[in-house]
Amino acid sequence: MRKYSKRSLNSLRGIHPDLRRVVDRALQDSPLDFIVIEGVRSVERQKELVASGQSKIMHSRHLTGHAVDLLPVGPDGRAAFAWPLYDQLGPAVEAAAQAEGVAITWGGRWQSFKDGPHFELDRDTYPASDWTTGQAAPAPQSAPAKAVKQVSVVQGAAAASGAVGALQGLEGTAQLIAVAGCILLAGVALWLWRRDALEI
Repeated sequence: MRKYSKRSLNSLRGIHPDLRRVVDRALQDSPLDFIVIEGVRSVERQKELVASGQSKIMHSRHLTGHAVDLLPVGPDGRAAFAWPLYDQLGPAVEAAAQAEGVAITWGGRWQSFKDGPHFELDRDTYPASDWTTGQAAPAPQSAPAKAVKQVSVVQGAAAASGAVGALQGLEGTAQLIAVAGCILLAGVALWLWRRDALEI
């Protein structure tokens, strides 16, 4: 069962309960893991995004807690703003919404300004006047999301197979030294992965 990172939980604070249900289901049902990079957004942040061209409107659904932005994590364990990943994640979130009976719109299907990360509650079904978040927007991150460092089962199996082959070519003490080195490297890699994953 997948779990949210600290950053995702912070970004989910204050969003509409129906949207939270959709994101919760998508986290488990999607073929890809993802990070919730933004939920409720302040007016000041929206102005910055419009000024930089990253957004086109000042009446964003983020302002009222009716939208989230998601960053998919690919099979290689890295989070990336990549259309091949959104082509998998977008339909999965739409399927989760349908299963929950919640009407959503995916920005990846917009014609004039495609926005792969963006998912919002349908404006007609969920007008802003009917519900507004009671929580302030979390402080924006000063740095972009770090890539999630995960090793897939396939990559791990391939590496293990190669290592076994290499060890068979060694003898006696050389094998012991090589095994000890591998264990040490694996421990360091695991420590780095856990540290980085907790920071997201």
